[in-house]
Amino acid sequence: MSMLKGIKRRWVINYILIILLVMIVLEGLFMFFVRKYYYDSVKQALMNRAVVVAGFYNKYLNTSIFNFEKDIKRIIEEYTFNDYAEIQAVDLTGNIIQNSSGFERKEKVATSDFYKALKGFTGYWVGRDINTGEKIMAVSVPLLNSRGKVVGVLRYVTSIEKADCIIRRLFLISLLVMMMVLILILVLNIIFTRTIINPIKEITRASKDIARGNLSVKIDKLYNDEIGELADTINFMASELSKVQKMKNEFISSISHELRTPLTSIKGWSETILTGDLNDKEEAKVGLKIIINEAERLTKMVEELLDFSRLESGRISLKFEILNIKKVLDEVILIFEGRAKKEEIKLDYVYSSENILINGDKNRLKQVFINILDNSIKFTNRGKKIFVNIYEDGKKVYIDFKDEGIGISEEDICRVKEKFYKGNSKKSGSGLGLAISNEIIKLHGGSLDIESELGSGTVVKITLPKK
Repeated sequence: MSMLKGIKRRWVINYILIILLVMIVLEGLFMFFVRKYYYDSVKQALMNRAVVVAGFYNKYLNTSIFNFEKDIKRIIEEYTFNDYAEIQAVDLTGNIIQNSSGFERKEKVATSDFYKALKGFTGYWVGRDINTGEKIMAVSVPLLNSRGKVVGVLRYVTSIEKADCIIRRLFLISLLVMMMVLILILVLNIIFTRTIINPIKEITRASKDIARGNLSVKIDKLYNDEIGELADTINFMASELSKVQKMKNEFISSISHELRTPLTSIKGWSETILTGDLNDKEEAKVGLKIIINEAERLTKMVEELLDFSRLESGRISLKFEILNIKKVLDEVILIFEGRAKKEEIKLDYVYSSENILINGDKNRLKQVFINILDNSIKFTNRGKKIFVNIYEDGKKVYIDFKDEGIGISEEDICRVKEKFYKGNSKKSGSGLGLAISNEIIKLHGGSLDIESELGSGTVVKITLPKK
């Protein structure tokens, strides 16, 4: 649970931090352009007026330096409007000799706009008034005499407190909007994370139940996405584990019965021979044959269990060598000919060549052939046939086992190679033979395929790579 909370916390915090960073950048850009817009508007208005007035002076009133104060006073009187700007006439030393406010100013002007105007350019400056502390903007333009020499500076000054007030108001409004958007994103993000965290919690809970052995759990698929696919996968896994558990239980029950039957026969005949007439050789002979046969059955089952254990743990080892696979099959056919004849089943064996070479494990391949032929005879009735055919092409060797037996149902055909699976057959067996055979053929780089239809026999096709 703490892990899930940690994921949720990290998700929300990281997401919000990214959004907050983006919003701060956007807010900064927004305020920069808003401030620039308002300041540029005021600056442009001041410059327009200053340039017009200075141009008038430079063109018509610059005849003599002795008339400067008189001329500038006339300009200030004629061009003073009841608006937001104050006009100041400044001499070359920075003294304000005339202004439109009517108040005498004794301080000297020493701002950057003034010094720039002294050089013959239009100057611009924003700062604090030294008397009132009010934030102001000033634009200065040079006043020239008839020879083009700077004789003074015309300065337009205005307060920008109102502009700053508007800018602050816009900042607060945009900040409020940003906070509302951030809160909305946070709420939506929490809702979104729940759509991820809650299914993960459900998957975690179900996984713990499965780990405890409760394979009947089912996860509800809420969304058709990766998490929904994960839920489907876990449901499928639980279903398959349930099937394996069921097959394992059936296998244990079946193998217990399979072991009990030969043990009962061995014990029964041993007691019969021991307590019977030892001079009755025929009875003793029959009993000993049964004991030998049942012991062989037990040995085969134990070997299958050992092979299965090795396959599951990856400890099975193959001893590869160049061998004539046709001769290996000859030996197996020879073993089963007598049994097939005894059970009145005809065994037809066809081969394309006497020498078919592959790289494989002789004993393991013989084990596969014995298992397949044993099944063919076991599930083929008297009077029927079994066909075995081995042939090759340029790259592969093919071995087909075809019988006219009872066949395999459509329900069982896709599962006969599964571990522990015995189908509906009542015949003896552990349900491991085909599974082990299939794994052995895979380890040889080949394939084992089964085709069958209920009541129409079965075909087992083995494909192996050539040497």
